[in-house]
Amino acid sequence: MAASCVEIANTSDQQKKNEVFVETIASTTVGLVGGALVSLFLISNPVGWGTVLVLATGTAATSYGLGKLTQYSYTYKGTKVDLITGLGVDSICR
Repeated sequence: MAASCVEIANTSDQQKKNEVFVETIASTTVGLVGGALVSLFLISNPVGWGTVLVLATGTAATSYGLGKLTQYSYTYKGTKVDLITGLGVDSICR
C-alpha cells in the first residue's frame, strides 16, 4: 500500500490515481482474505503445510489478477467516480 501511495502522489493524472487506488484496494482485500486462509492451514497440522504452498501461490496470483481486472472494470466499464478526492486519499498520499 505504501508503494501505491507513492505512485498516487507522483502521478499528475487524476484518472490514473483513481485506477491505482482501485487496483490496490482490490488486491489488498484478496491478499488479506487469502492470507487468513493460509494461516488457518498453516496452524492446522503438518498435512496442511503442503496445501499452504499451493494456497499461497494461488492467493498471490488471484490478488494480482483481480486487482488488474478491477482496474480494467473501473477504467472501461465504471462511471469514473473520483475516489481519491472523495475519500481524502490525495491528502494522505503527498
